[in-house]
Amino acid sequence: MKKQLVLGCFAAVLFAGCAKGKPTEIEVKLYNASGDKVGTAKVTQQTSGVKVSIKAEGFTPGAHGIHIHEIGECKAPDFISSGNHFNVEKKKKHGLLHPKGSENGDLPNVIADGQGKIKADITAPQVSLKEGKTTMHRKDGASLIITENADDGMTQPAGNSGKRIACGVIVKKASDIKKEKEKGK
Repeated sequence: MKKQLVLGCFAAVLFAGCAKGKPTEIEVKLYNASGDKVGTAKVTQQTSGVKVSIKAEGFTPGAHGIHIHEIGECKAPDFISSGNHFNVEKKKKHGLLHPKGSENGDLPNVIADGQGKIKADITAPQVSLKEGKTTMHRKDGASLIITENADDGMTQPAGNSGKRIACGVIVKKASDIKKEKEKGK
């Protein structure tokens, strides 16, 4: 009886803790400038940061830049609504190769194969789905952007990576969540 009671209490505490916290895995739908779904990205909290697993298609073969942006919004056709790269301290410069340190949202390039398909696993060590300074669960949310060209890792402000060609909301803006609740979604 004691064993069942202890296990029951443990399960209740575990469940309550999970229910209160932010999700540790989010599926992000990626859309192109025409509004067509081109793939998904699974964003998962890891001990080393956030893992981004991408499966997408319809891209020009070759390297493409990918970044986490500061606003959880993807208005086509240019996705400018997603704002700048996620940069918590606003002191860092763009680029994984920049000597002064990179922005939180800077990620390594992804490669589209000969058929235009991207399949990649990337670790983003400077962001989190957990509460704290680098969380993407902020009032403005966060989004994932893929660009037309490779990111050179240095050029300001976006690595000379060209147009934003695909976007997906990782975490919605607080104002959008509020509107959805008011509409009963």
